[in-house]
Amino acid sequence: MSIQSMGGILEQIQFQAQQISATGNSNPLKPAQSNSDSVLFSSLLFDSINNINDVRSTARTQAQDYIKGTSDIGLNDVMVSMQKSSIALNLGIQVRNKMVSAYQEIMNMAV
Repeated sequence: MSIQSMGGILEQIQFQAQQISATGNSNPLKPAQSNSDSVLFSSLLFDSINNINDVRSTARTQAQDYIKGTSDIGLNDVMVSMQKSSIALNLGIQVRNKMVSAYQEIMNMAV
């Protein structure tokens, strides 16, 4: 092999090394660094459950106020809030079921 061809190979190796170092030394086995903008799944889930609880308690309060006659809320507002509550609860149940099935699927994977 001639010296000129060795020089060409050396230049190619150096060029590839520069390209790799320019990408930020990304290691596929290294966990990704979380940004300050990222939201944790657990906090998102906790906030969603609290939101469902708030919707249900608002609907319950409106229904009780309508029955007592203590506020000037209409029947249509009570029915809409009750439907929102029902939909939110059904959505929460569906998300829970999906999470349980995903967990079971992961647990059944061969390692």
